[in-house]
Amino acid sequence: MNAQRRAEKLSRLSLQLEDLFSEVSAYGAHRALPSEVADRIASTAGEIMVELSDQRGDPVARGAIEDARRLREAARTLCPEPAKVAAAGRTLASDLEQVIREDKRAA
Repeated sequence: MNAQRRAEKLSRLSLQLEDLFSEVSAYGAHRALPSEVADRIASTAGEIMVELSDQRGDPVARGAIEDARRLREAARTLCPEPAKVAAAGRTLASDLEQVIREDKRAA
């Protein structure tokens, strides 16, 4: 996949994460996330991992893949805590933005 198409797909996934974390913020810090929200977060993180899998040699992409893995783990716990999921998501969003910027520069 070329850099421009990858940047577009990653941008779409980043927007999905933003929408999901808007939902997460509505649950407050002391309530577990509903399983359907946690599943959508974990699924989106998995899609990000797949999109970046061919860039494992790039340190920024490798960091984003690791952040996505941590987000999936946080969302897949028995009672996912919104604060932990949100923190993992913020870290992933930051690294993902770097990857997107690099892809756009390469395009």
